[in-house]
Amino acid sequence: MRALKLAARKVPRTILLIVILLWVLVPIYFLVATSLVPEGVTLNGLELPKAITFSNYAGLFSGANSIWIPLINSTVVTIASTGIALLLAVPAAYALSHLRHRRSGRAAYLSFFVLRGIPPIALVMPFYLIFARVNMLNSLPGIIIALAPLALPYCVWTLRVTFDQIPREVEEAGAVDGAGRLRMFFSVVLPIAAPGIAATGVLSALFIYVDYIIVAPLAGPQTYTFPIYVTSFSQDFVQLVGPLSAAAIVGAIPMAIMFIVSQRFSRRLASAGIH
Repeated sequence: MRALKLAARKVPRTILLIVILLWVLVPIYFLVATSLVPEGVTLNGLELPKAITFSNYAGLFSGANSIWIPLINSTVVTIASTGIALLLAVPAAYALSHLRHRRSGRAAYLSFFVLRGIPPIALVMPFYLIFARVNMLNSLPGIIIALAPLALPYCVWTLRVTFDQIPREVEEAGAVDGAGRLRMFFSVVLPIAAPGIAATGVLSALFIYVDYIIVAPLAGPQTYTFPIYVTSFSQDFVQLVGPLSAAAIVGAIPMAIMFIVSQRFSRRLASAGIH
């Protein structure tokens, strides 16, 4: 009887899980299927493609409209901007974690909410005017500098929570052993916080990777990123659905690689911190 009750309780969860999986997997299936059919062929619902072709993928890597440059640009911009944001956010979040019971710490923490509340579109014109004066328009460094501050507030919020969860006894034990605050931060605190830092970096990288509003006015033909490249498949009132679907799948590969690498790296650091 008890087993039946437990099974009955699991039924709603199972149904909900199936619905969520279908909600996620059906669009992915449709995207993959659409990328494998010839241009001009449309699929009715979830039917399997009758003729499979890789011409949509081949077209991405050849010709004047190749995906290589935008993909490389997006990868470089994402890694650099995320790295700068984390480099600034980690010490800031650690300091705010130790000042969370002070008025100055709470005020500084709330200031990041205010900064994140500024609409990105409001920053486009200032960035454009400043970069035009210093000759940084249509350059990857300019795009990197513009995108890094957008991820900084989010990184500080999440990383402060990560540092708050680290027991103070860990730092006190390091102090008893004679370790200075700087050494203790790098050898003890940072490895323990590595999984949280990696997760924050991946989510921030995702936001930066898909940004269009900030990048579009600052980029040129040689510095177009992946989101701008994707818009080239919409011509007037015609959308090239097959190439667009193929580009979406190829464009997701760099983020998948970044996620896998960051997870493995964070696990090694966390293990080092525990030992």
